[in-house]
Amino acid sequence: MNIQHKGLWLVLTLFLFSGCSTNPPVQEETMPAEAKKKETMESAQKKQEVWAWDYTDGPQGPTSWASLNPQYAMCASGQQQSPIDLVWSKPVSPNPLTVNYRPSEVQVSNVGYTMRIDFPPQNQIIFKGMDYLLEKVEFRTMSEHSLSGNKLPMEIQFYHRTSNGLKQAILSLLVIQGKESSWFNQVWKSMMAAKKFQASKAFSFDPSKLIPPRQTFYHYQGSLTHPPCLEGVDWFVFNTPLQLSSQQIGMFMEMFRTNNRPTQSLNGRKVTNF
Repeated sequence: MNIQHKGLWLVLTLFLFSGCSTNPPVQEETMPAEAKKKETMESAQKKQEVWAWDYTDGPQGPTSWASLNPQYAMCASGQQQSPIDLVWSKPVSPNPLTVNYRPSEVQVSNVGYTMRIDFPPQNQIIFKGMDYLLEKVEFRTMSEHSLSGNKLPMEIQFYHRTSNGLKQAILSLLVIQGKESSWFNQVWKSMMAAKKFQASKAFSFDPSKLIPPRQTFYHYQGSLTHPPCLEGVDWFVFNTPLQLSSQQIGMFMEMFRTNNRPTQSLNGRKVTNF
């Protein structure tokens, strides 16, 4: 896939997410194994048809999420939805965010709509005195957040939750085309070695290597960018982008196509550039 994102450096410089049957009941001991397997698969398929969601323009895409499941109602009715378009504003200080990441034994998997890295509960961020533990990292293409209307090739999102599970925070890094990244090769290779929907073998991964030395970011109150679109999420979208090579970006796009939610209305929310 030909990836061209010339000029995005300039943009970043300027502006520095079981069915019922009518048949007689069949005794368990007389039902052949293949018949039971087929019945289970058909039941699972029916449930998937009712509850499944995706990122396409079709009947299960973002504009229809709220109609797929009553629990997804916030996707349409919410007033603090993510992602949003980020417009440059004058930075303020002091920086209220502390990132405490360290090497961890992780597993990566292809979960169908994205590549996901799962972490043990030993990495944290601290925001205004509240601790959030890192749970997972997910990848999007194109970027979910935009910079003054400009989408970037990818976005990498770090999902965190407080120990009581009541609050969530997402630290997000935008990706531009540049030099090849060794950490991405490690993660991709591990995912490809595992079966779809199954976790890879555990391997050591240091998330701190992805965090830019200069931690300036946009902060705002938003939501999850996929069903059930729950709100009350603290978003931290870093100004300094990560670099991946055109081949690495192309590999991800080829496998996952589009898995980003369109930008949502700001609805009067305050966005602060720290």
